Amino acid sequence: MNPRFHTQVGLKAIAVLITLAVPMAVSAGLRDSPPPIQVWVGNTPHFVPRTMTFGQAIKAFHVRAHSGRLLDVEGKPIAGHARPGEILLDGNRAPWRTVLRDRDRIWVVNRHDRTEPLARRVIHLHGRRPGDPQFYLGTTPGVQVVTSGSISGKLVSNVFEPSGRLRTPKAVALTFDDGPNPPDTLRILSILRRKHVHATFFTIGYLVERYPQIVRRERRMGMVVADHSWSHPNSPPFKNLGTTRMRSEMYKAQLTLQGEGVDAQLFRPPGGSTSVEVETIARELGMRVVLWSVDPQDWRNGISPGAIVRAVLSNVHRGSIVILHDGGGDQSATVAALPRIIKGIRKKHLAVVPVR
Repeated sequence: MNPRFHTQVGLKAIAVLITLAVPMAVSAGLRDSPPPIQVWVGNTPHFVPRTMTFGQAIKAFHVRAHSGRLLDVEGKPIAGHARPGEILLDGNRAPWRTVLRDRDRIWVVNRHDRTEPLARRVIHLHGRRPGDPQFYLGTTPGVQVVTSGSISGKLVSNVFEPSGRLRTPKAVALTFDDGPNPPDTLRILSILRRKHVHATFFTIGYLVERYPQIVRRERRMGMVVADHSWSHPNSPPFKNLGTTRMRSEMYKAQLTLQGEGVDAQLFRPPGGSTSVEVETIARELGMRVVLWSVDPQDWRNGISPGAIVRAVLSNVHRGSIVILHDGGGDQSATVAALPRIIKGIRKKHLAVVPVR
């Protein structure tokens, strides 16, 4: 018999065997592979391998949870107080290595920004002396109700309820924070000289050290120069710095002012963040804490001179203490607003005086 015939027959037999074997192998493989399971990501079902883990599913389906920030009363984020979002498995926290089971549900819990709670403090003022902390000019017994951010310590409002006869001068105090600042402080001083006004400057210690000539000019012009801490710490709030740091901030700035011939008897904590402890330390250093009753928020970016003028004149009255800024950034809007503020206060038949 022809050998070539045998070879052809053999090849055909092998081809038949392969043709039969491949479907059998695939079928066997399908029988060996477990069927997928169904899991839910939010409200959407997905089929996944039985070996998939919680972490693999989060990565495969691009699951993200958004964190929420804790904002202070001015809308600024408070460091260290973020509320992280969560990704839960069947409503519970689970390790990423957890193997998923049929009908498991992956939930995303997003967090939203929220504002810090408020704290209310009642201060009883006895006798005829300025308050400590002081929010207004004048002397009277009564109760000061102070509302501030419970975490940031930033002032929200203060309401005075007199319990006796109020002795308030027909005057308003203008105060300036965060200087000395060469361009704006000097322009403000020129306006005050031209308008025959004396004001109060709460200065930052390291800037006093950097620009002593401006402080000397303030003193020569009869301005009241006061302590606004050495470095103006904001985070954490001043009242939460701890006794040693608070005392150091106050005392170092006070000593720097003494070197320029200033006996600082007033202290304004950064952001108005005060407490009984802050006031006690200031008192031990021979200072009284001075806050404010009118705040036009002239430090805000993009605020116009007209907005500052309106915010001051619509709220100012006999005995008001107004907070403005000569430092901490570009205060050109405050400089532009100042002449109109002085004119408006005088139009109300009120004098403009420093805090003493």
